[in-house]
Amino acid sequence: MEVRDLQVFISVAKHLNYTRAGEEVHLSQPSVSVRIKQLESQLGVKLFEQLGKKVALTEAGQLLVPYANRVIRAVEDARLAIEELQGLDRGSLRIGASTTPGMYIIPRTIARFKEFHPQIEVHLGIRDTREIEDGVIRNEFDFGFVGGHLAGDEVDVLPWLTDELVLIVPPRHRLASKKIVKRDDLVNEKFIGRESGSATRATVADRLKEWEIQLETVMEMENPESVKKAVQSGLGIAFISKFAVETELKAKALAAVRIPKLAISRELKIVYRKDKHLSRAARAFIEIAKKDR
Repeated sequence: MEVRDLQVFISVAKHLNYTRAGEEVHLSQPSVSVRIKQLESQLGVKLFEQLGKKVALTEAGQLLVPYANRVIRAVEDARLAIEELQGLDRGSLRIGASTTPGMYIIPRTIARFKEFHPQIEVHLGIRDTREIEDGVIRNEFDFGFVGGHLAGDEVDVLPWLTDELVLIVPPRHRLASKKIVKRDDLVNEKFIGRESGSATRATVADRLKEWEIQLETVMEMENPESVKKAVQSGLGIAFISKFAVETELKAKALAAVRIPKLAISRELKIVYRKDKHLSRAARAFIEIAKKDR
C-alpha cells in the first residue's frame, strides 16, 4: 500500500469527485481512477460506489478514512523530524491564513523570515477562517493564522494580534463629516458584508447584536479588497480590519468614522493541530510573527 495512493483516496473522499480530486493532487482523472482501483485491489474491497451521477464512500471507505489520515500525518511528521536534523538550512513550510492576515500581515512576516532563512520554502494558502482551521486539522497546513477560532478541541490556539474593525465610508458620505457617529445614524444605512465563514462577519454580527442593531446587508463579498471597492463605489458602508485600509485612509480614498460606544475588535490567533510536531522552521516563523507586531 503506497502513501501516494492513500493521499489520492483522501482527496476523493473529501471531494467525492474524481476530477476535483485530481486537480488537488495534480493527477489526471484517469490516473486518480487507476490509483483508487489499485488500492481497492490491494485491500480486496470497494472503497467508493456510484449512486446515479454521484460518488459515495462505501462502509469500507468510511472505515479507511481516519487510518489513511493517520498514516499521511505520520509520514509528514517524519519528514519534518528529518528536516530538523538539517537545521534551518533547508525545508519547507505550509502556512494557512484567513483573508485579512493572509493579505495584509503575513506577506511581510514571510519577507522577514526569508531574510534569516532564505533556503526555507514558504507556501501560503489564503482561505476563510473555517477552511484554514479545517486545513490545519487535515494537515494541509503546518499551522494557520486566523481572525477567530471556530474549531473544537483538535487545535491548539496561541494569541497573536489585536485587530480593530473600523467603519469605512466614501469620503463624501454624510457620516464622513461627523466627529462622532451614534447608533441612530446607522439605522437606514446599507451595509456591505463578508461571506459566511468569515471571522470578520461573525465578530461584527455578535457585536451589533449586543448593541441591538439590525443592519440591511445589500451585498456579501469574499475578500476585503472587494468590500473596499464596493464602499468606494457608493454601494454601501462596511466594517473592515484596520490592517486592510491603512493605504486607503492615508490617501483619503476612504474615511473611517468613530463610534465610541461601538468599539469592535478581535484577537487574531495562531492555530495548529494538537498532535502536530512543529519543526524548527515552523517555530522560528511563529516567533517572528509574534515579534513583528
